[in-house]
Amino acid sequence: MREKKECFDFPRYEYRRLHTACIPATAIVSVRQGSGNSKFLIKEGDTVTEGQMIASGYKNIVPIHAPIPGIVGEISERVMPDGSCAECAVLRFEGKFHFEGKERIYADYRKKQGDRKLISLMRENGIINTFDFENHSLAEQISSSASNKILGVRLFDFDPGCFRDGFISSSFTAEVLEGAYLCARALHAETVVFFYDGRDFVIPDKKMTESVFDTIQCRFLKIDTKFYPSGSRRVLEKVVQKNIGSYLKNGAEKEKTHPLFIDSATAYSVYRCLCLSTPLTDTIVEVNGPALHEAKMIKVKIGTPIRRLLEECGGCEKEPAKIIINGLIKGTAVSDLDIPVTKYVKTVTLLYSDSLPDQNTSECIHCGFCRKACPQGIQSDLIYSHFVNKTPLSADMLLSAHLCDNCALCNAACPARLPLYQTVSTYKEKENAAQL
Repeated sequence: MREKKECFDFPRYEYRRLHTACIPATAIVSVRQGSGNSKFLIKEGDTVTEGQMIASGYKNIVPIHAPIPGIVGEISERVMPDGSCAECAVLRFEGKFHFEGKERIYADYRKKQGDRKLISLMRENGIINTFDFENHSLAEQISSSASNKILGVRLFDFDPGCFRDGFISSSFTAEVLEGAYLCARALHAETVVFFYDGRDFVIPDKKMTESVFDTIQCRFLKIDTKFYPSGSRRVLEKVVQKNIGSYLKNGAEKEKTHPLFIDSATAYSVYRCLCLSTPLTDTIVEVNGPALHEAKMIKVKIGTPIRRLLEECGGCEKEPAKIIINGLIKGTAVSDLDIPVTKYVKTVTLLYSDSLPDQNTSECIHCGFCRKACPQGIQSDLIYSHFVNKTPLSADMLLSAHLCDNCALCNAACPARLPLYQTVSTYKEKENAAQL
């Protein structure tokens, strides 16, 4: 069966360099930086230093470090980039930096540290895997993927309207390779497979890859990114299964192997945290959209309010009617410019009123477009009707929601503008939580 994909015509932005944002006078640091809530180790009035651990948790909950030195002004609940609410510590800048602006000494973990130590360092530095929208702790994912023989690294963006991961892959190729190698070491992977977009990425020469990966096999597979969802987990798994024969030392394991996937931003974070001995206190955010004066790729401190990113881009040429976090297809619309940047924020897109699509919802017209668009053949309109209109639905039909690949093509195809993907995703999350 041929894989169903869609073509979207989004504007392409070209970024010549990475800009560094000014240090914020106030950083709003959330306890929710990944898939769960950490617990604050500080209280109002405390003094914190740059890189100090200010929140921690267990298992898949990543620790959080202070992005700036300062005073804890208050701890209160704020709206997050994903639309949820979470407790936040408001840090007022004061004091000296320990990492920012200082010379970094490269720490070679290639031979000095054992694989378990690498996992421990990933956990201590608060690295999350931003490959998909689950944003789990990278250390926890590696620990629970001991049987994986392959590490898959996506070097392009999942959303065709975003370009952050592609920019990181092209601008910091050596660092991404080094970070991927450390992940492969921690995973005990036999092969690292890089998925790249031929329009933006140039494969490094053989000498470079051999010097980085040593005995670990390394392969580069070109992906046709003109069609969506070319970067989804299921699509890339099929690509691996099709090309995996010569990758594994034991061909009998071919059908049993499912790669652990990361993106270029995650690999880059591993390099910076482990090789430069720095906790994860900043991230790279793409700020674009027709309402902006200028689109930029910006390195910004975690906790910086979004309005500061707009100032870095010279402000808006037109009044923004919509602010979208993390892409036009699966992103979240927010209205508060004081929402803070978190570890999982990849892009901020500003649209003016004339560039907005029709957002008025109507009754389902039973056109079947959502079923035709779905790569997994899910009948999302029936699942939506079941939960909204209490329409009877078989158990097997409901279970098909677990096949959802989170591409949100059903939403894009629906002329009634119904929240089909959100309904399917909500049901799947509730079922998964009930099984824990």
